[in-house]
Amino acid sequence: MSADFDLLEQQFEPHLIGDRTDSTAMLAWFLENAWREEEDEVEAALCDGSNDKGIDAILVDHDAREITVFQSKRRRTEKPTQGDADLQRFRGVAPYFRGPEGIDDLLAAAPNQELRLLVKRLGLRDLLDEEEDPWSVNLVFVTNAKLDPAGTSYLETTRNELPPLKVWERRQLVPIARRTERPGLLTGDFTLSPKSSVILEPLEGDVSMAIALVPANELVRLPGIDDLTLFALNVRLGLGKTKINRELAGTITEETADHALFPAYHNGITLLTDQLEADDDGLSLSGVTVVNGCQSLLALHANRDSLTPDLTLLVKVVQLDDSTTLADTITYRSNNQNAVNIRDQRANDPIQRDLQRQVEETYGDRLFFAIRRGEQSPRSVEVLQNQDAAQLIMAIWLKEPWAAVRKLKLFDEEYRRIFGRGIDAHKLYLAHRLGQMVDARRADLRASLSTSFASVRFTVVYLTAAVARESNRGAQFFENPGLWLPEKEAEVTAKLEELMDHVVTELNNYAQAREEAQASDATAPAFDAKIAFKSQGSIRLIEQPTMSLTRALARRIDDFLFDEAPAR
Repeated sequence: MSADFDLLEQQFEPHLIGDRTDSTAMLAWFLENAWREEEDEVEAALCDGSNDKGIDAILVDHDAREITVFQSKRRRTEKPTQGDADLQRFRGVAPYFRGPEGIDDLLAAAPNQELRLLVKRLGLRDLLDEEEDPWSVNLVFVTNAKLDPAGTSYLETTRNELPPLKVWERRQLVPIARRTERPGLLTGDFTLSPKSSVILEPLEGDVSMAIALVPANELVRLPGIDDLTLFALNVRLGLGKTKINRELAGTITEETADHALFPAYHNGITLLTDQLEADDDGLSLSGVTVVNGCQSLLALHANRDSLTPDLTLLVKVVQLDDSTTLADTITYRSNNQNAVNIRDQRANDPIQRDLQRQVEETYGDRLFFAIRRGEQSPRSVEVLQNQDAAQLIMAIWLKEPWAAVRKLKLFDEEYRRIFGRGIDAHKLYLAHRLGQMVDARRADLRASLSTSFASVRFTVVYLTAAVARESNRGAQFFENPGLWLPEKEAEVTAKLEELMDHVVTELNNYAQAREEAQASDATAPAFDAKIAFKSQGSIRLIEQPTMSLTRALARRIDDFLFDEAPAR
């Protein structure tokens, strides 16, 4: 088998759980990694089985008002190709989604229980009965085979039929599999010589665990500390000179008399390995990574000249089995016991790895997308933190600048909305550039707006995007900036700067008018910028005059709106 086919097989395998078929396992992987759905949402969407009427999963996107119907076809070998017969049969499910009567026909056809319950749970009949703002329906066919000429020809000849049919085949799945592949352990054989006796305990199957006190001098000899590759699975890296890290460094360098007590007040370090052996010579590891204790090990390594033989740490080493999910589970739960926020926990999420590698492949010479605190970025390259990206995406593409300031929710309940399948390297780069533009204009804002800049900036980028979307090309640009970027970055940047200047001027005018009215009339509604830009109602009031003037200027000035032609 080819490396590409093998890679997909490896990534599909962990999803073959319960009574899932091979094709359902592939579809579950696809929905999590390509469609970017939460694991529990994927499980709820699947309905593959006997008498499923050709429907393997259904997802509803309330933001986009889209119903997407999925079917999957997994090949067990790489030679078979994907022709048009399966695609034609799949298109046969379309009449079931023509309206509420179609859903009635589907239920009358006696589908399996999973599909029947899914249709009712999603309320598909009611959704398709909404006439004023109708829902769109999409068909998505997923296969690990390559599309052959017959399949390609069928898609081409039916490209204008509704509902649209999209095929994801091997050549599209492999890049996603590469980008979302979980980092592995640092390869090699390593030996640790504990100071204490070793407790070696088999846990379940091939999983075992060893616990011992290990001198810090032994631990700092592990490779991969300098370049952080030892911590590939850790949810966060070095956080710099925080209060805790300063205290830890002080204990190491100044309180040498207390080194013997170090394991009494330190939580210890957790290592993962592929193969673990314990004997008189100590602990022998084949492959290693640190999933908890990164801060401590970095501090010990930085102050290694001050280490004494008395300074030991409680070390837990876990030998993994063949499961690709066990390492993630240990990483999550061992870090979840400490002060690690939800953003940290998302660092190993496939979506974040995918986007980081997309940015590296497309804009690696100018931008680094940081997904973990303390992550090292290439020199002379700008950095976009994923938290900043989440806030900008919320303002620009979800069009909710008032919600962008709620950092705690961005990587929690809003996570999948923010980092949905529509977000790619080009949108991240555009968000970064818009963030830089608005930051450069802080001095141009009225004092009341400048002092509330942390929230005002998201309204500025939101309105800039809204003004640009007033033209067809502007709307297309924000929908698919990759048609312009990076080739026409200079041209689109110049135009966006013009539009942002217009937005800043109107925000200043609005704030000035409100402040002057308040100064002349004590009964006038109060204007508090610190509150106004965190409120949907207030931002809507600010938006109305800006957009009204924008449309008036566009009627009088031919080149006022975004009209830059795409590069391709």
